[in-house]
Amino acid sequence: MKQTATHTALPGQTLAKSVVNKDGMVILSAGTELTEQYIRRLKKLGISDIFVRREEAAPPASGRSPEPYPQPFARRQSMEASGMAVKKTMNDLKENQSVQKRLSVPSLGYRFSGLYRKLLDEAAGHPYIMSQLVRLHQKDPFLFEHTMHVSVFATIVGFANRYSEQQLYDLFVSSLLFDIGMLNVPDRLYRKAGRLTAAERERIEYHTIDGHQMLAARSDLPRAAAACALQHHERFDGSGYPFRIRKNELHEFPQIIGIADLYDALVSKRHYRNPFTPGDAIEFLLGSGDRLFDLSFVQLFVRHVSIYPLGSRVLLNSGQIAVIEAVDPSFVQRPVVKVIQEPDGKPAKYPYEIDLKSRLEVVIADVLP
Repeated sequence: MKQTATHTALPGQTLAKSVVNKDGMVILSAGTELTEQYIRRLKKLGISDIFVRREEAAPPASGRSPEPYPQPFARRQSMEASGMAVKKTMNDLKENQSVQKRLSVPSLGYRFSGLYRKLLDEAAGHPYIMSQLVRLHQKDPFLFEHTMHVSVFATIVGFANRYSEQQLYDLFVSSLLFDIGMLNVPDRLYRKAGRLTAAERERIEYHTIDGHQMLAARSDLPRAAAACALQHHERFDGSGYPFRIRKNELHEFPQIIGIADLYDALVSKRHYRNPFTPGDAIEFLLGSGDRLFDLSFVQLFVRHVSIYPLGSRVLLNSGQIAVIEAVDPSFVQRPVVKVIQEPDGKPAKYPYEIDLKSRLEVVIADVLP
């Protein structure tokens, strides 16, 4: 093998040693064939030297299309309005019981909600974190809402995994800032409804690099935050981006955040598809174990995140409307429900319970407001 400067590397060369950053995090694995895209990203991350296999001759560089650059953002609302919305959301999370109900084990819900309130207070007192949350809301309120959902889900998994208080703080902050690179994605791409070109897709995927760059140099943030921004779209089997790293080379936190990110994306409406039901999203996650994500983290998510919070109203495929009465942590997608309205629209004269684990022909078709 030979050491070479990154700026002299050429597509087609193969890495002889894994590329790691200053924190020891694997960026690209040994044996990876370099592409123009990888080389650009390594330069962006400040990787100055790499090791490539000596016996291989690099093919001539192919033509490259110009890299798109971020464009100015259109201001949809004032910074003040977004700031008020962010503070209101955080206060609502502290004051109501929605966070407590998100744990499928009720006895843990009270403990977790107290911990999460403490973490929210710490975030509210951190000027940089708050400024970035306001910017996320200003770019797209749904992007901010998604971030807050991910922070709840990811922190629940860390809590279930018995992380220390410091680890939970690091994971929580990382989950608030994991998608911060989306701020640099031009609105014309972020809002595009049609099919993306290869160059457009590459620019959107570049938000992982941008996020890492924005967070890596900050001494007032956990070092894991930059890793999560970089790796939250990497996958256990190497099918993710930006560097297609896999398995043990992945940091734990971005795997947890990646699961929470994917789940919330699946149950949210998109312009190109209807949302998954929470039960279908859980089935998808279970099928992704040891393929897209470490199975142990998927299982922690499934067993501890209540996808149907107690007291929430649901529509059954039978046309009945019911309320969630109890959740079995080992089978969260099939809770016990109490029917309050019959298919003909009339209230149930005597509300009655159905255990969906024993009535497999009945499923939850939708969650009602």
